[in-house]
Amino acid sequence: MCYLCRAGGAFVPTIKHIIETQGGRILERWAEEAQKTASARGLSRPELMNIMPLYLASLVGPDGPVPSGRQLELVESHLAARLRSGFDLVELQSEFALLGRCVFQAWAAVPPEERCDPLEVDRILEVVHASTMLLSDMFVRHLLDDAQSEKRFSRLIRQAFTGEPSDVLRKSPTLAGRLGAAMPIVMEALGAATAAILLREPMTEKLVMTASAGIADERLTQYARSLALSSFAGKIASCDETTTLLDAETTELDVTDNLRHSGIHALLGVRIPLQRELLGVMYVGLREHRPFSAREKRRIEAIAEQLALLIENVELYNMLEERIAALHQEQRMRDVLSSILVHDLRGPLAAARVAAQMADRSTEDPKLKRWTSTVLRSLDRTERMVSDLLDAQRVQAGERLPIARERCDVLDIVRDLVAELSQQHGDRFVVVAPEGPTTGNFGCEELRRAFWNLASNALKYGSADPVRFTVRSLPDQVEVEVHNEGPPIPADEQATLFEPFTRARHEHASPGGWGLGLAVVRGVAEAHGGSVDVVSARGRGTSFTMRLPFDGEGPRRPAAR
Repeated sequence: MCYLCRAGGAFVPTIKHIIETQGGRILERWAEEAQKTASARGLSRPELMNIMPLYLASLVGPDGPVPSGRQLELVESHLAARLRSGFDLVELQSEFALLGRCVFQAWAAVPPEERCDPLEVDRILEVVHASTMLLSDMFVRHLLDDAQSEKRFSRLIRQAFTGEPSDVLRKSPTLAGRLGAAMPIVMEALGAATAAILLREPMTEKLVMTASAGIADERLTQYARSLALSSFAGKIASCDETTTLLDAETTELDVTDNLRHSGIHALLGVRIPLQRELLGVMYVGLREHRPFSAREKRRIEAIAEQLALLIENVELYNMLEERIAALHQEQRMRDVLSSILVHDLRGPLAAARVAAQMADRSTEDPKLKRWTSTVLRSLDRTERMVSDLLDAQRVQAGERLPIARERCDVLDIVRDLVAELSQQHGDRFVVVAPEGPTTGNFGCEELRRAFWNLASNALKYGSADPVRFTVRSLPDQVEVEVHNEGPPIPADEQATLFEPFTRARHEHASPGGWGLGLAVVRGVAEAHGGSVDVVSARGRGTSFTMRLPFDGEGPRRPAAR
């Protein structure tokens, strides 16, 4: 009977009496239905019931349709417990909606004459509905907090790779060390009791245990497995979505003994990356027997994508470091070879020059004179190449070229050089002289070699038009411009034209040359405290301009790296 109080000598049925007398049956029916949901599998009976008995009892209070403070506390406690078990919002709301249906079914099962006022049932259902709405608000706030947590975990994982080194990274700055520093963060992000990552070894096509943390620490197991589906790691690698294992202890899949006997049950694995070429796999483990929620799967997928980028960046950085080290070694070998070449060549060249000069002085035969003259010019060119090689090494190292300053006239140097070149190339040069002074303290021999390199460059790459030397006298410096007509130098090549061992690509260029001439020109200009630049455009030809202060010490150019 559903009577609670007497009115005019008769008992009046109330909802309170129904809940008090049939509460056990209501909760039993609720548990039977709730147990059928996927998220509830793996929960023990006390875990499943959680706060529901207390919440049901609170509904018989005198409060109105708005949940009381006690009911809010119970709802918040239930939300926290369910989130730890991986429930989502729909599953949480369905539990309270199911409780309301069970209360209504209990009321409907009472004979009509013994039922309480339907308004009392409506009040109970309003409280349950309001609790569901509050639950939704709480869950949204949790999602916002969860988003902030994901940002924090993402930052911590990135810091484990690139930020301030932890104790782990100080001991082992390798990729394995970086992943080892990240594993505890992965565990915290997913509320897991263990975490591990295996990377693919390209040569053997095996997954090798690289980092692990937690109660099933597997770093010392030397675990390596093929990509076969018989292993849990191989199964993860074969899927483009997360892989779940409900019990590591009883599974027939191949897992390590450490993991099987650690007390870990539920496992959640993910491929790294989810798509694209396989880098490895990662999994986390829980002590509970339960499936993983969609939220947990999304989080481990996000972590896997971040780890994929970080792993690729570390591998790329390591490749670049190895390449840089190889280039440095190549540069050192080239420097050694150049030094040996320079020193070994100068002795024979000097001996050949002395012999050629003696032969030239000891004969009056015109034919022999022409031969010795050709030999001496060739020796001059070879000596310039050897000097260019030595000076280019100094320029590349950021050293200032040594120059012996003396009083000389830049215009005289240009005219003497043009006269010498004209003997071999004919009437190919024009000199435009300034009106002002061009005498100062300069390295005369170095300037002569630089001008020779510019003239040789103009003959090699220019058209058949005359090469023009223009000397300008300015208040504080002398400018020497060497201009030739012909196709322009491509813009992308102009930026590196003064670097050692760089030659312009041109269909009219003569073969040979080491690409050192312009590097020496720059070195000579900077040794005088000046500079050199190039202007080249279609229809305007190409002009190299050296600027030489009368007395100057310019800034030293930093060493090439």
